[in-house]
Amino acid sequence: MEQQAISKYDRIKAFLMEEALKPESRLKMPTVQELMRKFGASQSPVTRAIRDLEHEGVVRCRRGSGMVSCSAAAREENFPEEMEESDTTVLFLRTDYFAESLWNMEHTILTYARQNKISIINYRMGEEADIPAIIEQVKKSRSPSGIVMNSNPGMKSDKLIRYLNHLPFPVVMINSSNLFENAAENVTILLPNSEQAGRLCIEALARAGHRKVGYIRNEPESDLTRLRFEGICAAAEEFGVSVTHFPATIKSWENSAQAAEKITQARLDEIRSLGLTALIYFSGMGAVAGRRVLQLAGFRIPEDISVVSEDDGSIMEQLYPAGSIVVGEYLQPCRDALDIILGIIPSPGTKFYPYRYIERESVKTITPKA
Repeated sequence: MEQQAISKYDRIKAFLMEEALKPESRLKMPTVQELMRKFGASQSPVTRAIRDLEHEGVVRCRRGSGMVSCSAAAREENFPEEMEESDTTVLFLRTDYFAESLWNMEHTILTYARQNKISIINYRMGEEADIPAIIEQVKKSRSPSGIVMNSNPGMKSDKLIRYLNHLPFPVVMINSSNLFENAAENVTILLPNSEQAGRLCIEALARAGHRKVGYIRNEPESDLTRLRFEGICAAAEEFGVSVTHFPATIKSWENSAQAAEKITQARLDEIRSLGLTALIYFSGMGAVAGRRVLQLAGFRIPEDISVVSEDDGSIMEQLYPAGSIVVGEYLQPCRDALDIILGIIPSPGTKFYPYRYIERESVKTITPKA
């Protein structure tokens, strides 16, 4: 009986550690009763696992609202001297941009760091951030074991990659918009498989009978957007779908929703005259803004035009009609980034993470005319 209780305790604790990595755990985690039912356990191993994880700083229990996860405390630009010491210190550089995906990655990175007793210096980079200067500033007061950073479209430069190549520790780029072809062995590139995402969009629309599709790239040009378009074009040729690309110049830090609104407004007449039955937006917030323009112009979604995009958090599910999306894997790259720095797994050099398609109400099935 004691062995069984220990086994259930270990399983419950491991499960809760996995749950704590999910961004939604900031608001709610399973209750004691739910855990008892899930694991067929008595209250004792459940409460023991929760108590131990609370002591370790992985979760906290709030009176009246239940258990939630704890991210590591944010470490901002002043690099406080009182930051708790640990055998491993990681500098986390992330773009300070309004995007739920970035907030979710930050949560997972900080939570996984706490679980692994990693001290995190959390730096949110502005538009004009000088990355080598930031890193040199950190090195004056700390000896980082590695760097995790996200790479936005404007960050690709030979000067930056040459600097990163000569650092004496691992650098892992997560959710990278760029492929750094000249990266050295200490630099790892982890990015979503944007080419696959493009293919999934076209495959879904082709299954639903769409043959005339428009593509609105409401993000700055980068390796990620190039791969997305390559996937769209390859799948379109395979499935006999005609794709109209509406090109536009978008700056690195331009608001993606405003970019989508502007492009959609400018192309309304073409969307009508070409008889397009579906639009693909690069990002979910772009789809939200584009949908508003379309609806104000008299288009019904999905009766007159279907819309599909990349995920942008829970908002796509709450829209009416709910947004059909392609969803990337963001949790695993965050874990992998820290595991590479810790030496738990080897660097893959460059690794692509898969997407999956979630069909909702914003895509209409077109019945071929007799």
